Amino acid sequence: MNASHAHVFNIPTTHPTAALHFPDLPVVPGALLLDETFAIIGAAGPLRVQAVKFLSPVRHGENIALSWREGGGGIISFEMCRPGEAVPVLTGTLEPVA
Repeated sequence: MNASHAHVFNIPTTHPTAALHFPDLPVVPGALLLDETFAIIGAAGPLRVQAVKFLSPVRHGENIALSWREGGGGIISFEMCRPGEAVPVLTGTLEPVA
């Protein structure tokens, strides 16, 4: 595998989804976390989700560390964790679009 990469980000509490996605206990929608993943990784070509597991909810304003590794065939394995915690909130793999 190639070198690993990491990036810390958050979805602000002012993001429109905070008012729409469970207003009494807002969580960041999984689709928005995947959008951020694609934007941050910024691969050379188009990618699609091969697999993803959402393991724990992410709250708006919460810092999340995205880390990823590129493997053979252009497959990218990634995970998101809260900084300082080893247990991921999300794991997945991306593959190049043929």
